[in-house]
Amino acid sequence: MTSAPPTGPNWFDTDDAPARVDLETCIHCGLCLTACPTYRELKIEPDSPRGRLYLMRGLAEGRIEPSDELNHHLDQCLDCRACETVCPAGVPYGRLLEATRGQLNRRATRHGALRVLGEWVLRNVMPDRRRMHLMADFLRLSQTGPIRSLMRSSVAQRLMPRFALQGLELTPPLAPRSERGLERLAADLPSGARMETFATELQFHPAGTPRAQVGFFTTCVMDVMFPEVNREVVRLLVLAGCAVRVPRNQTCCGALHAHAGLRHEAKDLARANARAFADADAVVTASAGCGAALREAGHLLHAEDGAEVAAHLSERARDVSQVLHELGLPKPERSLASEHTGAPLRVAYHDPCHLAHAQGVRAEPRALLRSLPGVELVDLPNPDWCCGSAGVYNLTHAEMAEAQLARKLDSIERVAPELVVASNPGCLLHMARGAKQRGSATLIVHLVEVLGRAYPARPAA
Repeated sequence: MTSAPPTGPNWFDTDDAPARVDLETCIHCGLCLTACPTYRELKIEPDSPRGRLYLMRGLAEGRIEPSDELNHHLDQCLDCRACETVCPAGVPYGRLLEATRGQLNRRATRHGALRVLGEWVLRNVMPDRRRMHLMADFLRLSQTGPIRSLMRSSVAQRLMPRFALQGLELTPPLAPRSERGLERLAADLPSGARMETFATELQFHPAGTPRAQVGFFTTCVMDVMFPEVNREVVRLLVLAGCAVRVPRNQTCCGALHAHAGLRHEAKDLARANARAFADADAVVTASAGCGAALREAGHLLHAEDGAEVAAHLSERARDVSQVLHELGLPKPERSLASEHTGAPLRVAYHDPCHLAHAQGVRAEPRALLRSLPGVELVDLPNPDWCCGSAGVYNLTHAEMAEAQLARKLDSIERVAPELVVASNPGCLLHMARGAKQRGSATLIVHLVEVLGRAYPARPAA
């Protein structure tokens, strides 16, 4: 790595740079080392939070120049923020890392064909719901008929880049576009509840007086890959007495943009979502990464246009487990124990990084699972260790992602649950692919899918 004299240039612009006071907060205690996935794997200081903070400070002080080697160490971070949980000094590591990546992006020091393609998708596909559904339509074609056979032929396997093959393996069976909408929930709402459709939003009303008024952030990935989970979220919220609004002008949360250093795009998306949910009392998500991004919106725009409304959004962002736990659900209608043997359903809970570390939500999902009759909640070893998904990290850093996944699957095998619950789409996709490849009988499911089993939907009229 190229060293420069201490009097060299500050490689950070004054605009949107990592805060120097935060960079200097690290006390070099090393508690973050054993919490860090990459340091556990590599035992290399520059691949630890402490080492990366030193690199960031070196850039800020002009002691280090941008280089491919520096980018390698910063990009190898999964941005899981486990270090923040154990840090006694309260270093906001995730914010510093993302701001540094943004600075390096502005200086055009991060490049490569995969990065260019990824940034094109982030800028042009993910913020546009229509394009996301078009992409899902294409992926669905690759899952059926002659195109499926072609994509899985030995020729295609040799010619396609590894990240493309990984992406195909990750993709779950996709529903036709006509079956992805929340409108399909109308027939399965609790008795007395109703749905209203407007040009600007969908509204779901519980029977009787609402106990809470919430907006539902559907997320771009959940919208196309897990529409059944989104429907179950709304159904359970209505069952808990919530009036739910779903604005049509909501967009991508910007989490992947922020992770990639696309600060301008992440800020634009934060502004758009802050406007879309300006009138909601609470904004509910069922995706850990998206919820963390909404909670960061205020900080992201703290000194810019739209800061006040973004801060208001951050204050109201809640995970669905928090809302359901606080309001409470009715008495479960069904036991989840085996109908044949009476044995309880063994369920383990995986803590998504951006739910446990970024939002501090750990107890509520477990409490909801323990409340279900016929469920035995078993503890995973190191339940908050990253599974390796980390947004698109499993596509860009496949080897390291696979190492983290192997650790997670080993911990699952040690307790042998029937279900593993994970409330984040990346975790669901990554862990499900790994479990399938191992031939495991354990299913990876979202929290609301398990809760929904105890509250069967009423048959369509």
